[in-house]
Order: sequence, then C-alpha cells, then structure tokens
Amino acid sequence: MNKIFSVEFQENQHPFLTEFRSGLEKLGYELITHHSNMEMLQEIKTSKPDLILLDPTLPSQSSYKVCESLKNDPETENIPVIFMNTQPSGNGTLLKSFESGATDFISVATESTEVLARVQAAIRNKQIATHASVLASELNKMNAELYERNLQVEKELYVTRQLQQSLLPPFIPEEGDANPSENMHRFSKCHYKDGHLRISGVYLPCDALGGDIYDVIKFSNGTLGVAIADVSGHGVPAGFITAMFKSSLYRTTHSYRAPNEVLYHLNNELADMVKTGEYVTAIYCHVHALEGGKRQLDYSGAGHPYPYYYKASEDRVIALKENGTPLVWVKDMDYPMGQIHLEAGDKVLLFTDGITEMRNTKGDLYGEAALEALLLELIHKSQRQQTPILDEMIQHLSDYTQGHPLEDDLSVVLIEAS
Repeated sequence: MNKIFSVEFQENQHPFLTEFRSGLEKLGYELITHHSNMEMLQEIKTSKPDLILLDPTLPSQSSYKVCESLKNDPETENIPVIFMNTQPSGNGTLLKSFESGATDFISVATESTEVLARVQAAIRNKQIATHASVLASELNKMNAELYERNLQVEKELYVTRQLQQSLLPPFIPEEGDANPSENMHRFSKCHYKDGHLRISGVYLPCDALGGDIYDVIKFSNGTLGVAIADVSGHGVPAGFITAMFKSSLYRTTHSYRAPNEVLYHLNNELADMVKTGEYVTAIYCHVHALEGGKRQLDYSGAGHPYPYYYKASEDRVIALKENGTPLVWVKDMDYPMGQIHLEAGDKVLLFTDGITEMRNTKGDLYGEAALEALLLELIHKSQRQQTPILDEMIQHLSDYTQGHPLEDDLSVVLIEAS
C-alpha cells in the first residue's frame, strides 16, 4: 500500500478532509498523520513515503522550510510534496509553496475527485521518475562495464595486430632511417637488396586486423621466394587465417621448389584447416640467379590479381596472367606456372585488390587500368628524380580517395632488377 505522510489536519473543522481520507483508503493509499513537521521529518528517511502533504497555514509556518529541506536532500528530493491549503489565503501562499519546491498546491475548496486525481498523478510521476532513475543507474553501470570490456578488447586487438605485423618479413634499414623525422612519411619498407635486386613492400590494413600478407623468403641456395596473399573479408577471422597461411607457406616452400607445386600443396593444407567459408587468393614467385648477372622469375597465381611486369627494354607494362583458382575452394587443383627473365631496369609489381577496388568520395573505383598507367608513370619519374616508386604510389592513391576510408586491406610488393 502507498504511504502518504502529513501533519495532522483538523478534520472536524473541515469535513472535506474526512472525505479525502476515505477516498485515499479506497484507492489503496494509507494516510499517516504526524503531530508536527519535526516528527514527520524524523520518520521520512526511514519509511520513505510515496507522497507528503503539508499545510502552509499551520501556525508554526515551518512547512516551507520542511519542503526546502526535503528538496535539498538527495535521499528525499524525489518525494512529491503537495501543499494542501486548509484556510483562505492569497496568492502569496501559492507562490511561496512552489518557491520552496512543492509539486502541487491544492485548496480544500477543490472538489475531492480532482484532489484525489492530482494526488494519484503526483505519486505516479514519482514512480515513473524512480523507475527512470533505476534504469539510468543500471544503464550507467552497463555502459561502464561495456567500456571496460571494449578497452580490454582494444588492448587485445592491439597486441594481436602487433603479432600480425610480425608476420611480415623483416625490413632492411636504408640510408636516412637513423633519422625518424626524415622518414616519417615513408610507407614502403625494403625487405631484400643486393647488387642486382631490391624487394620492398607496403601493408595497410583497413581494420585493426587485416587479411593481407606478403613475405620474402631467403633460401640457402640463394633463391628468393616472394609471396603475397589476400584472405576474403577482414577483421579477426581473416587475421587468424593469415597466420595459418604464413605457417603453411613456410612448411610448403621448404618441401617443394616450383611455385605451382607450392600452391598445389598449400591449397590442400589450407583446405583441411579452413572450414569457415573464407578463401585465399595468392601469388608465389621464385627468383633465382642466371649466368651473367641476370635473374629468372618463376611465378604462379591462385585467383589473385595479375602481377604487372615492367619490361625495361620495351618500356611497357605486361600483365602476368598465369593464374588458377583461389586456395581453399577445391583440393587437388593444378596451378599454371609462368617464367620471365629479369634484366636491369625490369620491375614486377604484386598487389592485392585493395588498390584496384579503392574508391573516392564519389564512389568511383580506381581500377586496374589506372594502376597500370600509374606504375608506368612512376617508373618514368623515378628514372628522372630517383623517387621511391611505392611511396609515390601510396601518396597518389591517398590523393585519389580524397579522404574516403579504405574498404579493404591494401598490400603491394615491388621487385626491382638493376
């Protein structure tokens, strides 16, 4: 039963009050009267009534102070206070009642049905406010817990991202790397270089964890293995599969030599492990020395964008189209293999479709034709100005997107013969 506290009214002088009490009881409200405001104040904090009735016309004139005290106390500020005027008075009493924090002001001249309705409305509003306060408190608690969980997830993702970055091949510091301020805008990293060959790469994930990976493997006989791969999707599942790819690639390349054989056995191994619906596109190359300082590049693809081969003697870009089905799709698939000779000035660009499928703010795709033209343009520029091709490429692509965020991971590897 709802409890209503009041200071004792003179019911024998106001027949309305007797009717009012009776009406409250019928509605399920218990009217508990006190001999003084002080007595009522002492009990309010322990009993927490649903509503308080005060008479502004009592001789003590302390009802306003009682109301102010209740509204200034966080424990009682939400309890509605109604001033019930039992004697004729002017507007000063009404104004003073509301200034002290009253919820409503009622005169005994008001019809009992209206009085009861206003009491019910005040109690209902208080219940709604209490419920809202409880919900707000619970929501704040849930938000705090969610924040802590998100913070923990972010920390774990950061560590996982650092681990994924460690899957990339180690890089070789180049001239100027000792001064970070001179290299703060460098995107590309050199992963291998000798007197005739240089291999560099860039990796830019669109999420905390990416689905792209590339690697440069040095074998004991001087042969180099170069791989690039793209796991479908991105985020945590793709990040785990890149780690599986790296592990399987290492085992497979140390058991088989030809790139098409590597992809054949890599496909079978990944197909046995990846059961989540994702698949992997990849390119794997072998670079080995020939007589006279020339190099031969053997390559095979698994559903990956065609590498671009710049043939310096002809000053043109050629797409290397030896390609098979993506890894994981079907076991025991054969993969075709191509072969080219690398001469001084020749270059091979391996990339994921995060480049060709990037968009600008208008939604336009960049496309393969634009990348092919850009590669030729940047090669010509580097011949004139010795500019780093990959860094210039990433800067150009950034300008193209006009701030549009990456929708897919972006990786690119450049093999340069000299």
